[in-house]
Amino acid sequence: MRSPFPSPLLAWFLPLASALVLAPACGGPSGAMAKGTPEEDAAERAVAVVTTTVKSGSIDAELSAASTIEAERMVTVHAESTGRLVDLAFEEGDIVEAGKVLGRIRSDLQSSGLDRASTSLAKAKADLDTAESLFAQKVLSKQELESARLAYKTATIDVSDRKRDVRNTKIVAPLGGTITVRSASEGGFVASGAQIATIVDFGSLVARVYVPERELDRVAVGRPAEIIGKAALGRHGTGKVSRIAPVVDATTGTVKVTISLPRELAGVKGFLPGMYAEVTLTTESRAGATLVPKQALVRDDDEVFVFVLDDTDPAGLRARRTRVELGLVDDVNAEIARGVEVGAEIVESGHAGLKDGALVERVDASGKPLEATPEGTTAGVVRSDGAKTPEGA
Repeated sequence: MRSPFPSPLLAWFLPLASALVLAPACGGPSGAMAKGTPEEDAAERAVAVVTTTVKSGSIDAELSAASTIEAERMVTVHAESTGRLVDLAFEEGDIVEAGKVLGRIRSDLQSSGLDRASTSLAKAKADLDTAESLFAQKVLSKQELESARLAYKTATIDVSDRKRDVRNTKIVAPLGGTITVRSASEGGFVASGAQIATIVDFGSLVARVYVPERELDRVAVGRPAEIIGKAALGRHGTGKVSRIAPVVDATTGTVKVTISLPRELAGVKGFLPGMYAEVTLTTESRAGATLVPKQALVRDDDEVFVFVLDDTDPAGLRARRTRVELGLVDDVNAEIARGVEVGAEIVESGHAGLKDGALVERVDASGKPLEATPEGTTAGVVRSDGAKTPEGA
């Protein structure tokens, strides 16, 4: 006779089976624990980008290099005699002309030497006159006459030397310019060769830069060069290339280029010798070039790309990675020789990590989405300066 009660094994299994059957319904009819729909998983998110329009304009190719301002005409005045300094008539900053007497060295010793030499010359002249008279009378030999002539010539040279010593006690400016350094004080004792002052002709200031050999053909005498003071702010102006060295430095592969500064750029309010400056040479200019901002360029090894906007996809605005060839490049813009045309809309910023064909959304410089017109186009395009161009502008 079968027992009315289930076996112990069946009594354990039935509750477990019931739980397994009921488990799928525990989440309710909405299935809250399930993943999103395939359409939701595949939704593409638009990348926010700032755009600009390819423009036409002029561009200059430039070379920049650091330089130290130098004076080509600069001399140090030295004492040419020994003695005590008197009558120093100059100070630093004074402008002097060539030949101006800057001071003197006491000339007592030199004057005494000139007096002695003059006395010796007078005696030698008298002895020569006597010798010539006696030789004419055949009283004096030819050899004695020649000795008298030699003594007179030696005395004449000695007087000339002593006169030069006296002249050298005057300290004279060898060129016109500005006293930049005064190295001696009145009353001080100096030896021959001691430094007295430094004179600089500020009309001869130059900046020397070293241009790579590959750029040599783009540099020419007479071309303008912008000069900007780096440490002393507010100093800037335009010079011109005055000389190009006829040799290439084999060690560095560069050529020395000398830029002359106009006189009005020199002085306390302008450039001074020893100042640090940046020189920018304009090597080539081109008008009507196709220009894009440099920050819009994307470099991949030796190739350059820009992202061009494509609005032909019904799904939305796309960014197409387009290879371009560059022409001239300056600090702000780059010339596009081939790849995009004037008027094309490109991504200026926000292209980091952007993939070819990615869905994009126009935003302004602050990241705010641009409003769309009823036709579905944007109300404006962000220019390279960050401002939005109104529709139809």
